[in-house]
Amino acid sequence: MDNNGAGHSGRDWAPIVRYSLLGTAACAVVAAGAAAVLFSGQPDGTFWRGVIGAGAVASLVAAPLLALVANERRKFASLRSEVSRLSSTDALTSCLNSGVFANLIDAFRGNSASGGRRQGALLVVEIDDFRAINAKFGHAWGDEVLKSVAGTIKSSVRAGDLVGRIGGEEFGIFLPGTSRENAERVAERIRGTVSDTILEPGARQLPLSVSVGAVLFEDQVEFDDLFRHADDRLSEAKARGRNRIEFAELSDQPEGRPSYDS
Repeated sequence: MDNNGAGHSGRDWAPIVRYSLLGTAACAVVAAGAAAVLFSGQPDGTFWRGVIGAGAVASLVAAPLLALVANERRKFASLRSEVSRLSSTDALTSCLNSGVFANLIDAFRGNSASGGRRQGALLVVEIDDFRAINAKFGHAWGDEVLKSVAGTIKSSVRAGDLVGRIGGEEFGIFLPGTSRENAERVAERIRGTVSDTILEPGARQLPLSVSVGAVLFEDQVEFDDLFRHADDRLSEAKARGRNRIEFAELSDQPEGRPSYDS
């Protein structure tokens, strides 16, 4: 952990040093050039002392000022990056927030308009009996459950997949370009891993499980339609006893209205 921090620190300071050196050199050249014009016609000793002295003074003044400016720019850029990250992610789980998650899916749908038919899957994962967990173990442990499930989900998907927290105890997973077989494999990996996870607040055991509603789609489908069908499958999974997966394939009817086949 410390080594990574040191690495980041070194990379952060590199542009500051580069900016300061180049800026200082430029100031020294300009000052020396101005001195050369000013002392032109003077004896060589006077001329060179004036030129070198002007360059040295400019360097001594410019170097710390430019380093200060560069460091402030670095801190501002870092702050702006952090604000951007926080505005797009859920603070507790570091998953995308619901608005960004939905917008990115609609952006994928929009891109498919010029790129032909595209398929993918949307999974909605809900932690079973989450309110009872909060009531029995407290909200602090409820937060630990959310972080644990979020970690399981993020470790179960590919780098290009999207994971968002779309409700209190609900997560959305968007798998672009996936097949039904792979989507079912991801859903089962998440369900099984969470089911095998047992947290231990104090001397008590806190078993976990999730229910998953999933829908496979092809062609352009808006997020609201995808979510409605996936949420219907999630409701079915909960009605059938929880800790299970219900899957549907979304298809287009001739009149253009989407339907699904289990």
